[in-house]
Amino acid sequence: MADAIDIAREVIEKEAEALRQLANSLEDSFNEAVEWLAGAEGRVLVTGVGKSGNIAQKVAGTLASTGTPAIFMHPTDALHGDLGVVSSGDLLLTLSKSGSTEELVRFVGHFRRLGRGVISICEDPGSPVGKLSDIVLRLPALEEAGPLSLAPTTSAVLQLSLADALAMSLLARRGFTEEEFASNHPEGILGRRLLLRSRDLMHQGTALPVVSGSVFLKELLLEMTGKGLGMTCIVDAEERFVGVFTDGDLRRLLGRERDPIQLGVEEAWTLSRREEGDVAVEKSSVTPDTLAVDCLRIMRDSQITSLVVVDEERRPMGVVRLHDLVREGFA
Repeated sequence: MADAIDIAREVIEKEAEALRQLANSLEDSFNEAVEWLAGAEGRVLVTGVGKSGNIAQKVAGTLASTGTPAIFMHPTDALHGDLGVVSSGDLLLTLSKSGSTEELVRFVGHFRRLGRGVISICEDPGSPVGKLSDIVLRLPALEEAGPLSLAPTTSAVLQLSLADALAMSLLARRGFTEEEFASNHPEGILGRRLLLRSRDLMHQGTALPVVSGSVFLKELLLEMTGKGLGMTCIVDAEERFVGVFTDGDLRRLLGRERDPIQLGVEEAWTLSRREEGDVAVEKSSVTPDTLAVDCLRIMRDSQITSLVVVDEERRPMGVVRLHDLVREGFA
């Protein structure tokens, strides 16, 4: 009996070689397909049957998430009513190893009288689907990987790879940006990293701890304890941000002063600063538009756990804590 690892290596190597052949076989029809898709006035309908259909569903999702309006449509559903959604500006992208599947052939034939055009990914341009297509992206006709060479392994990998290449080339052709990708994935990690900003996470209003630098430390401690954020913003007479007093500052102050409670806030804040040689605080305030991921970088670089969000006049608007960023999946 053949060793499982030997079989696995053989399958992977065979598929890898197939991909190399595919890369070397690309023709001008690929550029033409990209231009057709980029110029589509409507949607791109992606279709296939069986394993090709499974890949087509993934391809439709990839296109949709990278700036090309696309949906998957099963040939059987199309032939039983779903053709009603097809408009004259739509393109059809078909995936098929043989290009001869009966219901797919019928679907393509009916689509031609309703949509703009057909792009096919298959092995044989002379197949029924190939003949009905305006552009054919040809797959190398290679033996399937595996002991029996029956299950769609190599052909499925080639279809997926060529369709991904088409989607990524189209992305580049459109000039699609990270920000646009994030807007289509607002709840994904990348979406949050590119969209979520300090104003979306900050504690504000009555939850924001603020004291004037002219009051005594006792009032600062009451404010910090009452708001429960482990810090307080210090402002000047014009309510502009001066600095932050934290739990850590209080501990340092208690270690340096015998009776700090009678100190004024400005003096207490000055006496509580980090010692020479400690990590320098890069900054303790950010703007409302600062990306959450940049807030995390600043906190890590400065070894602090909160940032004050200030307006154009440097008046405190809110506080973003490390805990808030961790909760949102940034750390």
